Amino acid sequence: MSEKAEYYNKQGLRLFTAGQLQEAVEFFTKAIKIDPQFPDAYHNRGRVFLKTNRTIDGNADIQKAKDLRSEKSGGKSEGNLAKKPEKTVKLNWQEVENIYDTVFPIGYQGSENDPLEFEDSFDDDFFLDDTIVTEKAREGLVKPTHEIRDYPAILELVNGKRLEVARAGLFEPTNNDISIIRQDGYAERVVPLEHMACIRMAGIPPVLNKNKNSLCHVEIIETVDGTIYHVAVYPEQDHENVLFGFSTEEQSRFIYTFIPTVNIRKRCQDRCLGEILLEKGFIGNDILKGALAEHQQLKRVKLGKIIAHKAKVIYSAIEEALKQAKQKNDREGLKTGEILLTTGLVDEEQVLEALQHQKYLRNMKIGQFLVKKGVIQEKEVCIALAEKFRIPFIDLKKKKISRKTLTLLSNSFVLQNEIIPISLDNDILTVATLHPDVSYLREAIIKECECKDVRFVLALPTHLRIILDLLAKKSGTLKTP
Repeated sequence: MSEKAEYYNKQGLRLFTAGQLQEAVEFFTKAIKIDPQFPDAYHNRGRVFLKTNRTIDGNADIQKAKDLRSEKSGGKSEGNLAKKPEKTVKLNWQEVENIYDTVFPIGYQGSENDPLEFEDSFDDDFFLDDTIVTEKAREGLVKPTHEIRDYPAILELVNGKRLEVARAGLFEPTNNDISIIRQDGYAERVVPLEHMACIRMAGIPPVLNKNKNSLCHVEIIETVDGTIYHVAVYPEQDHENVLFGFSTEEQSRFIYTFIPTVNIRKRCQDRCLGEILLEKGFIGNDILKGALAEHQQLKRVKLGKIIAHKAKVIYSAIEEALKQAKQKNDREGLKTGEILLTTGLVDEEQVLEALQHQKYLRNMKIGQFLVKKGVIQEKEVCIALAEKFRIPFIDLKKKKISRKTLTLLSNSFVLQNEIIPISLDNDILTVATLHPDVSYLREAIIKECECKDVRFVLALPTHLRIILDLLAKKSGTLKTP
């Protein structure tokens, strides 16, 4: 075999893995032109053709590869020649793309019940320059003749330990376990999912949905041990025990990622609120761009301008007073208010009011700004925030809350944290909040209510504050806005 042909074939495989299919075809074709008897190049090009719906060309290349391999082996094949071979679908590792911002798994063409085997020619390239995988994990790439249920895996435990195993079976023997499998097929060890922070695997268990057309969004997930993961989360979750997604690491070969839901402390989409608002059609692109620019400009407004507005003083007079003071003493920044007080242009109350307003502008979130400008509605911002922080949105106007439920948490606790208990089912307390990320309150609420767990939902601030104000009046507490 020509070294140059082999080089072009390997370059084609790398392009294939990166999703650059047309470029991959060009390199496989170059390899074939140099060595027309190179079966791997035909096979690889055929797989790309099938993936791009060029069925006739793909089948022709794959058949050509089979013929060349048959010729090299003298026309003999393994197994009983008199017996019609069972249909086999070869699952190539390069058919699974690395995942970055937008992710989807690419499956093979065939029935779920078809027997699978790994393609030898892809094996070496799969582990080429891989710094994560050891020989122990490599040994797990056997050629099973049955439906694949276990794969090489990296197991990260909540106690900080990390195991790299040749074969692991997720959801075995029960849906709450993962089994470490020996080469003879027996389970060497069974680990409960609750002990796992993260499971990275080289394949998907057959019980999980593998719709390749689904769009994923990258999320930042914190587990109970404080570890942060960036995972492209699969939108159609069909297993309640784990959150299923894909690694965002470019060099990772263990791209299928599973995080036990019991060990997720909090999760948040790794994208800005504006992107979600655009996606949902709540705001137009041009309007959003203008609003963002105006929002940033407001955050940079100088204190002198705010004071001039509040005190109804011509700004040029403010500028002149600051300029003279700077020439004398080079005083600026937070001393602006003091300088203007000494000039007699403003009084202390006006300066304090301006300082408060400046703080408000600098802390104002883009959602608040868009609502204040009347560009979008408060409810639309809440829906987008709920999606970003992966918590349900609830309309309190349509929710009946019993007086008994309101007493599950003390008035002082409710008013201090701006939350409302709305239901208790199966010892799980549902709490409405006006802040999307209040996971830090979970332990305190469990202790206060003596419940098993807490489920947070996001409510409209306007609606929730009405209830909080009523509770404040009832308890005689003055509620600060």
